[in-house]
Amino acid sequence: MSESLTRDQRERHAGGQAPPSGGWGEVLAAGWPTAPAPPELPPLDAGVGAAGRILAAAAGDLAVLPIPAEFGGGGGDLPRAASAQRNLGLADPSVAVALNMHMLSIGLMAEHWRRERDGSWMLLEAIAGGHDLVGSAFAEPGGSPNILRSTTRAVRTGSGFRLTGVKFPCSLASAAKLFCLSAQVVDEDRTIVALCPAEAPGLKVTGGWPSLGMCASDTARLELTDVEIDRRLVFHEAPAGTVDDVVIGGLVWFVVLISATYHGVLSALVELTAAAPPRLPRPTREAALTAAAAELVAFGSACQGLGDTWTRGLVAGDAALVSAAALRLRLSTTTDRVLSDLRPLLGAAAYTDGTPAAGRVLDAMAAHHHPPSLPLCESLITAAGTGRPLSLDLRP
Repeated sequence: MSESLTRDQRERHAGGQAPPSGGWGEVLAAGWPTAPAPPELPPLDAGVGAAGRILAAAAGDLAVLPIPAEFGGGGGDLPRAASAQRNLGLADPSVAVALNMHMLSIGLMAEHWRRERDGSWMLLEAIAGGHDLVGSAFAEPGGSPNILRSTTRAVRTGSGFRLTGVKFPCSLASAAKLFCLSAQVVDEDRTIVALCPAEAPGLKVTGGWPSLGMCASDTARLELTDVEIDRRLVFHEAPAGTVDDVVIGGLVWFVVLISATYHGVLSALVELTAAAPPRLPRPTREAALTAAAAELVAFGSACQGLGDTWTRGLVAGDAALVSAAALRLRLSTTTDRVLSDLRPLLGAAAYTDGTPAAGRVLDAMAAHHHPPSLPLCESLITAAGTGRPLSLDLRP
């Protein structure tokens, strides 16, 4: 989001660190592979804004984790990237969601290179060499069930494409050096996915996002006016609405990463609740913590399972798409159940502005607003169960 945060928002994110781990933390971390942990984050104050904290978190191996080692990256697969995102979610939800978009973008590019073995390795090598952050600019004002049916227009030129459109909300708006985006080719029923340099003439970052939670994710609006990009920055082109391997891979990566991120956010809330002064009798308190932990352990296992089976090639095509849709649905139901379990233990702290508990609760509720939408996920599972073709377009 923009740097102009309220005093309460700054206090809520001060330090940005997860509560001390104890027994509950060990239970909730079960099964997650070893991954880089973020460095200690500076406080969000007048001297260090949202973008600065994100850049601090991305230092070291974290930003290049999914890039193949031969191109200067960390050589990490989806499970390791997901575990890194969980660590970020434990430490700071806003930073985690912002860097989730970077992890998705370079993970998607790495998946594409492994599948096609084309010239996209040069993009990955350049990103690793510069330690550049890549924003994910697919969302557009008004939203759409099908993120590949973009209102951003791409005109073919002699050297590539000329882009015009608006992307919002877009995290990493001021920290990113590149944006991974989609656009519809004018006079052709085709969609491109490409990288666009943040400093490209005609690209402007404006405003912020007056959200209730995730207040330090460096989220703003991208306006593109006749932005020229070289054809070498386009790493995917297909008929509009096509659900191909790249699209499926992108959805699997996104859902696994965002699920791991919120697993960390909710795990930290469980630990924070366990460490709070007791308000209720011990049996009642322990029963509520146990119920929340059980939800998260099951959800974490599902997230790890999809990441592992996808990486090992045990799930693909429609089965992978349906699995991603089911995990996305589980993200929302798990969030609701965990918050419901913990709310009686937190009491007024969950509703008092400026408290760590209230900040975590608001941040966790953002889980409901990430794509793919719940109606689309339900539609995909229904289509698979009834033998209809799977589509990212919601049927009337």
